[in-house]
Amino acid sequence: MKLKEKIAQRAIELFNTQGIANVSPNQIAADLKISTGNLTYHYKTKASLVRAIYEQMHEYSYGFLTLEGYLTLNDFRKSMAKFQEFQQQYSFFFNDMVFITRNYPDVGKLYEESTERRFELGRKLIDYFIATERFLPESKGINYDYVVHNLWMVGTFWTTQGLILTTANGLDTPNNMVDMTWYMILPYLTEKGREEYFQITDVLASIKEKELIE
Repeated sequence: MKLKEKIAQRAIELFNTQGIANVSPNQIAADLKISTGNLTYHYKTKASLVRAIYEQMHEYSYGFLTLEGYLTLNDFRKSMAKFQEFQQQYSFFFNDMVFITRNYPDVGKLYEESTERRFELGRKLIDYFIATERFLPESKGINYDYVVHNLWMVGTFWTTQGLILTTANGLDTPNNMVDMTWYMILPYLTEKGREEYFQITDVLASIKEKELIE
């Protein structure tokens, strides 16, 4: 791994554990046992380092969902699982999102682009499920733009609410973001969609039970 990549990787680790506002370029350099001048050769400012990290996130997030071939409802679930892993990898960003987008405007603009892209893909996926008769058609009582937005809010702010709600919230399940968003689509499914949904749910439950036994 090149030094430039090592700097970005270590910065992410320190941001995740200490918070982005509490980590300086000097600390990153000291942690890597390099001079500050060596670090600033690759990233002149903290802002340029943060932007480089977010550009990496921005590019990586485009691979969560592809609208190619025949898609099942499990493809939706898999995309949310990938997003949850992404959140864990870059937890600092989701924990300090407002601070980052306000203090690093270039990152804020890229984040808007990423979010618009997720909305667009989310809506296309739902339209695909409508066309293949897994989702109910949009009607006066169903607005899928709202559904996409709500799914985004639950997914994006899951780690933040986890920091705030430190005591049990009274919910036995769902207990993670993937389960929560999976449950949220249930009211919008057709009979065909519900059949597929519960087939997937049963398979996942069997896998989990087998893992517990082993």
